[in-house]
Amino acid sequence: MTRNINRIILHCSDSPYGNVALIDEWHRKCGYDRIGYHYVIMNGYPTEEVFKLKQPQFWLDGTAQIGRPMEVIGAHAKGYNSSSIGICLIGKKQFTMHQFETVTNLIRRLRKEYPDAELIGHYELSGDNRTCPNIDMDWLRELI
Repeated sequence: MTRNINRIILHCSDSPYGNVALIDEWHRKCGYDRIGYHYVIMNGYPTEEVFKLKQPQFWLDGTAQIGRPMEVIGAHAKGYNSSSIGICLIGKKQFTMHQFETVTNLIRRLRKEYPDAELIGHYELSGDNRTCPNIDMDWLRELI
């Protein structure tokens, strides 16, 4: 199945730790059939325990994990899921250099496959007071 992708929507986990398995668990508790994002970019704190111990797993920082398969419609931005790709950065307001390196490379690669896809921050779609992904999207678009 080929989807018509016209947006790449960037999110944040709104938590200082996480990974695909944990977000999948969170999303299932909210009633989703699985994780809503197509990609998750880790920050070195995959679990609450690792975060509480303040023992980052540096080798995971910037790792891109696959969530939903690309051919499956996401569950990350109501009203936009069928034609978008959802990427989640683990974190709330602080992200690492490795995460930015990975997300910019991932977006560049996705834009080669979907050249008309616009990069959007979740807050740019919501129309409410959301701030997700808590980064300046104009800055990120210039970076890419």
